[in-house]
Amino acid sequence: MNDRITIGAAFLMTSLAGGAAVARAWVTPVSRGRHRATAPAPAPLLRPIEALDQFEARCVPEGRTTLYVRFRTGAAMCLDCRSSLAGGAR
Repeated sequence: MNDRITIGAAFLMTSLAGGAAVARAWVTPVSRGRHRATAPAPAPLLRPIEALDQFEARCVPEGRTTLYVRFRTGAAMCLDCRSSLAGGAR
């Protein structure tokens, strides 16, 4: 009697393992080339080297007072969101 139970249990376990393998192969999509790597972390925003001076002004996109830098060309840029000040700052 124990031999019959052992053979039956072995057959049942083999059938379940085979069925799981077939079901997994049926559901898993076929690989279509290399896997994409995760995106690298963005580089930290550095302060522009060619900036002449720094000043605080109201940043419209941020809706608060932020630090700006002024360039030789007369343009000004917010250091938080990198937007430019309309018309430059004088």
